[in-house]
Amino acid sequence: MWPICDELKKHQAFREVWVAYLMGGAFFLLGLYQTSGYRLERWWYFIQQDIHSYGNTLVAFLIVLGLSRLVCCEHEYGTGRIIRTSKQGHFLVWRAKIFFTIGYCAIIVLVIGLVSLLVHGGQIGFRDALAPASETVLFYGAVPLTNLGYCIAQYVFLFLAAIYFSGFVLIIAQATQRTALTLFLCGGSYIALLGYHFVGHLWVQGTPLYPITELLFRFSFMGFMSLESFNWGFSCEWGQIWKPITVVILLSGLEFVLSWLLWQRRANK
Repeated sequence: MWPICDELKKHQAFREVWVAYLMGGAFFLLGLYQTSGYRLERWWYFIQQDIHSYGNTLVAFLIVLGLSRLVCCEHEYGTGRIIRTSKQGHFLVWRAKIFFTIGYCAIIVLVIGLVSLLVHGGQIGFRDALAPASETVLFYGAVPLTNLGYCIAQYVFLFLAAIYFSGFVLIIAQATQRTALTLFLCGGSYIALLGYHFVGHLWVQGTPLYPITELLFRFSFMGFMSLESFNWGFSCEWGQIWKPITVVILLSGLEFVLSWLLWQRRANK
C-alpha cells in the first residue's frame, strides 16, 4: 500500500509543478505586456505604472503559488483527523492559516515594494522623491503626498487587494481540496479577468451587458489588484479614498467568514 501512496504523491507533485510552471509563464508574459510602452523620462509616473500593472501581476502569481496548498494539505496528506482530535484544534488551525495568509501578503508586497523603489528610485538618485506628487496614475487633481509617499500609498492599496484575492484563493482551495486544481482555477480566473481588462471590455462595450460586466469587474479581486477600483465610482478624488478602502475590507471580511463556514463544514463530515 505504501508504494502506491508514494506513487500517487509523486503524480500529484508532478501535476502541481507543471500547473505552477504554466501559470508562471502566463503571468510573466502578461507582466511584460503590461510594462510595454512606458515613458521612462517621467520616472515617478513610471514607478507608479509599475505598481499599477506589473507589481499586481507578480503579487497575484505569488499568492496563487504560495497559498493554494495552505488549506489542501490536510486532505492531501491525511492529517485532518489529527486536527479533530483536539477540542480547539480545528479553530486554532484555521486561525493560524488566516494569520499566515495576512502575513504572507504583507511580506510579498513589502519585499516587492522595497526592491522596486530601491531599483527604480536608485536609478535617478531618488530625485524629487520628497517633492509633491505632480501627476498620479489613479487620481485627478492634487494628492497631498510626495512622489515617494504616493508610491508607498499604492503599495498599501495593493496589500489590501492582495488580502481580498487571498480570500478567494482560500475559498477555492477549501472547495476543491486539490492543490493543482486550485492553482489552475485561481490563476486562470485572474488571467481571464486580466484579459477582460485589456481586451474583453471592448467586445461588450455598447451592449446591454457592458454595465453589468463592468460592475462585476470593478468589485472583483482583479479590479482592486489592478488598483483601478480604488478610484472607480468615487469621483477619482483623493478625499474619497476611504470609500473603496472600506469596500475592499468588508469584501475581504466576507470571504474570511465564508472560508470559516467551509472549513467548519468540512470538519463536521
